[in-house]
Amino acid sequence: MRSRRVALATAAVLCGLLTSCTGEDGSDKPNVPDPSQSTVAPPPQEPLTAPEVDAGYKEILSEGPHRGVQQFGTIELPKGESWIKVNCISRSKPVDLEISLEGIGGFSLGCSGVEVEKNANQMNLKSPRKLHFTVVTEESVRWYVSIQVPKQ
Repeated sequence: MRSRRVALATAAVLCGLLTSCTGEDGSDKPNVPDPSQSTVAPPPQEPLTAPEVDAGYKEILSEGPHRGVQQFGTIELPKGESWIKVNCISRSKPVDLEISLEGIGGFSLGCSGVEVEKNANQMNLKSPRKLHFTVVTEESVRWYVSIQVPKQ
């Protein structure tokens, strides 16, 4: 009788060990972590914030956070130096963001899918200008924009 209890106890232990080695799908393959790299980008290391206003400058346009395409009314840029600053991040893959200044031109910059990109572009106008300002990008991109001119 004692040997029968030992045999049953041994069988129960073996059964427990054998079932803990099966895969989630019930197969005999044990669960082994996938050694391949993840294709999912890590979350941003810092929050998306508005561009900083430099000492000695004032903002004439401050917008955000926005997603995708935005058109703004007429803005007046004074003669001389001005800065267009953009902070942006894509929800996943890197995406371009285009700034268009009607009558002057524009530029394109990249928005990373991993960290906040901070860009500053300087302009020097020979005379004051009134123009339309547009931001064009995909809906997956969040952004802030700041146009800054020297204080007078």
